[in-house]
Amino acid sequence: MSGNLTEAYKQGMQAYDQCHFPTVRSLWDAFCSELAEFLAEPSQDEAWDVLHSFGRLTWKLTGIPLFWLAKPTVEKHGHRFAESGCIRSSRNCLGNCCLKNADD
Repeated sequence: MSGNLTEAYKQGMQAYDQCHFPTVRSLWDAFCSELAEFLAEPSQDEAWDVLHSFGRLTWKLTGIPLFWLAKPTVEKHGHRFAESGCIRSSRNCLGNCCLKNADD
């Protein structure tokens, strides 16, 4: 993973977390949502998303950044943030991230 992509991921997650503060409950809900998506339509991409969400929950609880193991999802979020200023897909982005609003 290139340094620029890693930096874009870090910036994107920081912006997202400023608007959607990562609580244990919100991270648990995100994990459950990703797991439900995987169970409904199993795919390798969804499996990486499940690992990423589990890694973020684990990071919140233990300080261990397991989310980095989900490299395809990390790269996906980095690309999205670099291209659009949001880690979410265009389908799921509400267009109201704090970072975007601060720049307007």
